[in-house]
Amino acid sequence: MNKISLRIADLRKKTKITQQELADSIGVSFQTVSKWETGVNMPDITILPLLADYFKVSTDQLLGLKPLDGETYIPEKTATKDFWNQKLEYLLRTRKGYWNDDYAQFLISQVWKIDKPVSVLDCGCGYGFLGLLLLPYLPKGSTYTGIDFAEDLIKKGKALFESQKIEADFLCENVFEYSAENQYDFVVCQAVLRHLDNPTAFIQKMIHFAKPDGYVVCIDANREFECCGLYIDGMDYQELCRHEGLEKKWQTELAMQGRDYAVAIRTAHIMQKLGLIDVDVRMNDKVEFVTTQSANYNEAKSDFITYNDWASGISEEEREKLVLHLLTHGLSHKEAEDYCNRNIEIANFFLDNPTAGYTFVKGKMISYGKKAIKDKRDMEQIGRGRK
Repeated sequence: MNKISLRIADLRKKTKITQQELADSIGVSFQTVSKWETGVNMPDITILPLLADYFKVSTDQLLGLKPLDGETYIPEKTATKDFWNQKLEYLLRTRKGYWNDDYAQFLISQVWKIDKPVSVLDCGCGYGFLGLLLLPYLPKGSTYTGIDFAEDLIKKGKALFESQKIEADFLCENVFEYSAENQYDFVVCQAVLRHLDNPTAFIQKMIHFAKPDGYVVCIDANREFECCGLYIDGMDYQELCRHEGLEKKWQTELAMQGRDYAVAIRTAHIMQKLGLIDVDVRMNDKVEFVTTQSANYNEAKSDFITYNDWASGISEEEREKLVLHLLTHGLSHKEAEDYCNRNIEIANFFLDNPTAGYTFVKGKMISYGKKAIKDKRDMEQIGRGRK
């Protein structure tokens, strides 16, 4: 059910009138208008049409159940290279907490049973985190190629690999537009699909890059898991799990833009429909458990607070922009305000409790399958690759 949150203050400021001027026009006192705006009282049902008519809006808009005119859908920018060129620090802070190394080793040796050198293509590679993770556990002679359209991330990847004397190829290309000269044994992406307007087309492209009998692997988080996977010691877990209204945001983005925040749980089904065989799903076993007894407590907590934007409060201007963004993505004004308040509450808790610990279950799903062998030519290609 949508929550009512009067937009009288927003409308009054937008039309540049005072509380007294509005009160005079409606026939009430300015104190009454003030109580409406602060949520102390609600207008009588007979006054709502007068207010709506005065501001030239619908009653639903007045009550914060629908965006105001001009508050049209604001597309997410996370499928653009300009966005990711600004996210290098974010990626460096977050990716190091994505995996337990022994689980990556387990997948390679026990699940995918890779016992011969393979060629790896990492689609949407960022700075090459997956290459740094996987190469030590892949058979000697394996190769890594990363492809990403964000120039700054590719530049960082090249520098990182060179500094560690690891051979790798980095391609600054858009995966959707890239025509690969070669096919690869192992085509992978991590934390990419949820940011795309057409994740199915991206998986199709990955399949195109794979050799017959080669693996296609997609690693991503399901938003529902993430929202219920955080506990901060000393805070109310039920409150932390509340993501009221966010489902509307996800549904709006899916309808308006094709972005699917539940794509992780659907990926294996998409893979099968696109013709992959031996499709299966695993769950990444990484859980961040961080307390003052953790060896990396200060670094881990600092990263966690920073990449969630809890290191400092948001300005009133930033808050207004965020509320507007959420309004155009399906939330009511009350739900948008509650979302902002909850994040401010978490930020303040960490400021007031410098030794606070937390547990965060990321819920990364690992969907994988093999490209089917279709004909004799495919068999010959596989044979050449295994010599």
